[in-house]
Amino acid sequence: MLKYQGILSCSGYQNILLILLFLINVTAFAKQPGNPDLIEINAPWIRAPAPFAHALGGFMLLKNLSDIPVTLVQAKAEGFDEVMIHKSISENGMHRMEYVENIVIDPHKELRFEHGSYHIMFMGLHRKIRPGDKVPVTLIFKKGLEKSVLFTVRKPD
Repeated sequence: MLKYQGILSCSGYQNILLILLFLINVTAFAKQPGNPDLIEINAPWIRAPAPFAHALGGFMLLKNLSDIPVTLVQAKAEGFDEVMIHKSISENGMHRMEYVENIVIDPHKELRFEHGSYHIMFMGLHRKIRPGDKVPVTLIFKKGLEKSVLFTVRKPD
């Protein structure tokens, strides 16, 4: 008669294999887009407003450290009527800004939000902000991932 003895009756190699499979699954789970540590935000800043300015540009370097694409779909910040993702476009000597519904950042790639390209548009400022102030901003990605960051108000270089 055979008696089931469970995992303890496995050979040493089988135990090692089971442990490795477990670790691979844990690692794969940690690399999913729901992990905010896999999105890195560097040098976030907002252009200091000119007198009577109603809109401000926000800039940063956004890095995807994961093994799968991540999609930025929205930005939120209190103290503004609207916060949107925009892209500056130059065509035939004309410059314009265009609303962007989402931006896909490929695995292990980065996207620079800068003047003349992608940027966060902060519109309808409710209070005065000055160089050195910090503005909390939440970036929202697909699949419910959110990443909060402080943008520093500063004059452009």
